[in-house]
Amino acid sequence: MALVCAVLALAGAASLAVATQRALAAARALEQARADFVARAEPALAELSAVLERAGEQVDRVDELVGVAASIGGRVDAATEVTYRALTSPVIKTVALASGTRRAARRLRGTTPTAGTRE
Repeated sequence: MALVCAVLALAGAASLAVATQRALAAARALEQARADFVARAEPALAELSAVLERAGEQVDRVDELVGVAASIGGRVDAATEVTYRALTSPVIKTVALASGTRRAARRLRGTTPTAGTRE
């Protein structure tokens, strides 16, 4: 019986040694995979950081351009309004004066307006 227990203990110890060796090999492979990942990830992370910085600068530039465009749009709107106000009244007065002058000339000549013309 002691011999059977000794053989079983020896078999158990051998199987534990094999399992431990396989676990150690797996841990080494995992460590190597981690090191490979870090070696590849660090340069990619640095490049990504540089790209993000450049993208941020471009966004800032676009924001400035949008601000300038909005400012120009506001100035154009103001200039259009001023031009409209400056020209509307004289144009209306000129048209009215021309219409009145035409009517007066017709009355002085004694003619009547023809079809299709306004009096």
